[in-house]
Amino acid sequence: MASHFSRVAFTYDRTRYHPPEVSGRIATAITAPVEKFFRDPLFLELGAGTGRIAVPIIARGYRYIALDNNPAMLEVLRQKVAGVARKARLVEADACELPFERHSLHAVIAVHFWHLLDCWQEALRESLRVLRPGGFLFEGWDQGDGESEDWRIQQKWQEILARMGYRLVRGRHQARLAEVERELLRRQLEPRTRVVAEWVEMRSPRTSLEMLSERIYSFTWAVPEEVFRPSIAELLAWASDVYSNLDAEYPVRWKFLVRTTRL
Repeated sequence: MASHFSRVAFTYDRTRYHPPEVSGRIATAITAPVEKFFRDPLFLELGAGTGRIAVPIIARGYRYIALDNNPAMLEVLRQKVAGVARKARLVEADACELPFERHSLHAVIAVHFWHLLDCWQEALRESLRVLRPGGFLFEGWDQGDGESEDWRIQQKWQEILARMGYRLVRGRHQARLAEVERELLRRQLEPRTRVVAEWVEMRSPRTSLEMLSERIYSFTWAVPEEVFRPSIAELLAWASDVYSNLDAEYPVRWKFLVRTTRL
């Protein structure tokens, strides 16, 4: 999906964001435990994208490696941290074969990431390899309440696809998180999950439709183009009939969870 993200990096950055106070809470939840055990820690983020996790941590002056395999995403991030990136490195590389020495990092961060990889076992193994003893693996994800207009629009699209004979597969992210947790437990590690932030996002039907039509969500990627385009056209027509104003905003309630594993 690298070429896809090259086209939509700026849309991704604009639509997949956290409010400043939420970004601050997430940054604290990740950095505070590490600071208790290490001086001047070095953080690595896998699949850093355009930097919604990286930027607030980099801005606090931490040493930080933002890794992604897509140069367009990294270019957006590079522009955002141009004035505060003295201790930051942006690295284009494969998470399944990390270009770092064994035991060279204090923390590895993976947010909405494992489900994007076929080689997630290798990426996890690599993450644990580069962590020094006592280091931290942080996994993070957003979790919606499932009752918003945003969810209604997604469900309508799923119904349209079903009528066209295409079964949309969802839930891969949560399923992969469960797989990773089982692997961590198998390694006799102790992952612990907690909610670190809650907030309400105001979102319009137009934004929800844009996120689907630009294939921002990973569950849209496997839909063949010959099915995808007519299904989106039908969804847009439905939305124009249902919503008198596509720019009228509605609330979407979110939580951000962090699963922490210490070696």
